[in-house]
Amino acid sequence: MTEPIPLVPAHRKPCTVAIFDLDNCLLDARAMGTLFESAFVAIRQANQGTLSPEVLEEAIGECWYTAFDLVAERFGFSAAMRDAGWQEFCRMEMRPPLSGYADIGQLPGLPVRKYLVTSGFRRLQQSKIDALGIAPWFERVVIDAIDEPGPHGKGRIFADILAQEGCAPRQVLVVGDNPLSELGAGRALGMVTVQTVRPGVSPWDGADHQVMGLEGVALLLSAAPTAQ
Repeated sequence: MTEPIPLVPAHRKPCTVAIFDLDNCLLDARAMGTLFESAFVAIRQANQGTLSPEVLEEAIGECWYTAFDLVAERFGFSAAMRDAGWQEFCRMEMRPPLSGYADIGQLPGLPVRKYLVTSGFRRLQQSKIDALGIAPWFERVVIDAIDEPGPHGKGRIFADILAQEGCAPRQVLVVGDNPLSELGAGRALGMVTVQTVRPGVSPWDGADHQVMGLEGVALLLSAAPTAQ
């Protein structure tokens, strides 16, 4: 696959803000190794024939790319399966060392105001951010913690950032991998969506742009028009 970096942006105003996802955008979720295995074992044990073995393994694989609540809903987990996985994920914590993608060091130099918005279990997501040591690179870090009282969803968080920044939607890049989460939310708000097609990520035609990594984001920003 060649890197699909468009050099002519689909927006006219210069982008001043970029909202980044964490997993499979800045961090390869599979870098956490066997951390998820206790949850996967619990889900398999609770399955009791609800899903076929093939569909069950597909759902478990999707947990590396999509928040657990969305996976459970999409694949029709039973209450027992959801509860078993939920209990295990709530207890998880990633400890250093943890490395992001090789290009993560380019992030601080991108010429925009940067936000990090990630969905998942509070303890787990916070531990990843702490282990990476990237919080100082952002204006604000927001965890959409699915194990805390709602409402949930990145759309409301993006709308708050838009209001805080006081800019037009097309001046905001939403950078991430998942059309069910950040990319869909950004598109619904009229923001410029940039999919990071990291290894294992399926390209989504609904994104304004597709890039292989942060170098592609930098090139996209350099191709944007200058402010008038």
